[in-house]
Amino acid sequence: MPLTVEVVTPEREVRVCDDATFVLAHGTEGDVGILPGMAPMLIALGVGPMKIEQGEQDSQLLLDGGFLQVKDDRVIVLAEYAILPEDVSESDVSARIEDLKRKIQADEENEHAKRELARNEALHRMLRM
Repeated sequence: MPLTVEVVTPEREVRVCDDATFVLAHGTEGDVGILPGMAPMLIALGVGPMKIEQGEQDSQLLLDGGFLQVKDDRVIVLAEYAILPEDVSESDVSARIEDLKRKIQADEENEHAKRELARNEALHRMLRM
């Protein structure tokens, strides 16, 4: 039996599929692989990619914060932030990284900029794969 995967942020539903064979997510305690038939679990999400395998087709998205719940072959992700690679360009992400580095250099205590930099660096790595 395949996995049903739902990814939701406060702004929108980002991804839904009913035929996933494997999900890999980045939790705050490390990466978690999810297969059909797994025991229920709840994990806190960190900044990192989420990979969804659907037969021959794989998709990825970047998540930051929130929770992932597994129960009855259903994976529900309630994320603070999620973005699909096709929603951004590598050049825009690179420019944003440089801008954020300048902001942090000017104000080393800017935690919002540091968090956004971590997101953009992870997104940049994902785009280059």
